[in-house]
Amino acid sequence: MPKDINEFAEEAKTEEKIANLKSTINRLHSQLEKEKDKSADILRTVQETVRDSIADIDLGKIPKPQAVRKTKNEEVAVAVLSDWQLGKITQTYNSDIAKERVDEFGDYVVELTNIQRAHHPIKKLHVWALGDLVEGTNIFAGQQWLVDSGVYRQVFKNGAQMLAKFLVKMLANFDEVHFVGVIGNHGRLGFRGQHHYEDNADRFLYETARLILEEEKRITWNIPEASGGDHAWYAIDNIGNYSCMLIHGDQFRGSLGVPFYGVRKKVLGWKSVASEGHMPQFKDVAFGHWHQVYQQDINGIHVRCGGSTESDNIYALENLASQGRPSQRLLFVNPQKGWTTAEYPQVRLGLKEE
Repeated sequence: MPKDINEFAEEAKTEEKIANLKSTINRLHSQLEKEKDKSADILRTVQETVRDSIADIDLGKIPKPQAVRKTKNEEVAVAVLSDWQLGKITQTYNSDIAKERVDEFGDYVVELTNIQRAHHPIKKLHVWALGDLVEGTNIFAGQQWLVDSGVYRQVFKNGAQMLAKFLVKMLANFDEVHFVGVIGNHGRLGFRGQHHYEDNADRFLYETARLILEEEKRITWNIPEASGGDHAWYAIDNIGNYSCMLIHGDQFRGSLGVPFYGVRKKVLGWKSVASEGHMPQFKDVAFGHWHQVYQQDINGIHVRCGGSTESDNIYALENLASQGRPSQRLLFVNPQKGWTTAEYPQVRLGLKEE
């Protein structure tokens, strides 16, 4: 039966719609390619800007440690960096003091590791950066008046030099260094929810240090990002048969110091989630944020909180009736047995100033 004029009209409309859809798809593909090119240009521009900003940081030639042939009972050192609050200024703390204390901690890492080496070889070091190494300037109202430098200088100048020099000192005393860095709440570029989750000054600092040392093959990096649906708030560091979940610590809610019940509840929850395959397995948990030396065993999961390099905190004094001593953590792991063998929970800093 021949088609009537209405059927021809409907077919013509359908063909027109298909043509319009094809045109739209082609246009969107073209725009997508342009956006990809634009994103690549932005990334290149940012990298070039970072390289320019750190060009005057001269670390000199990095010496290699003395060769150690022993392999029996070899252990791995772990230096924990937490809550430098770089840029924060109080009566007893500022960027210069922070720099001195971080350098002092580096000396202690080498000294205490050498004590352990008298008994067994230690060739490798893992560095856990637990966030809030940067203080930020807009986390709370009026914060910009409580810092001695902005985010730019904290990240690309003072912070980059401090972290890179610490890592260079480690490379001069260990055959291999592995860096793992998670972000803190003070690294945010504003109030919670105002910026993309990846836009965090701690991550900027880690990436800047990586760029400074990108030619050094003896250091490897794990800086979690949120791209591709991955989680950026935690990292799992594996040292042989040992593993530890690294977070900043602001995931635990509380207002009167470390919320012990909240820590227990979330740690056991994450362990359960990991057992179901929704996240990697882990043995222990390490975090900062609370500026307190604290550890607890929760059903075989050892939970550790690291200290801070700052020496006084007005908020903590007024609201928590608490003050911490400037310190960082150092521990040692047996990768074959899968457990920690020794640790210094409170490597005291600032003693040279007293």
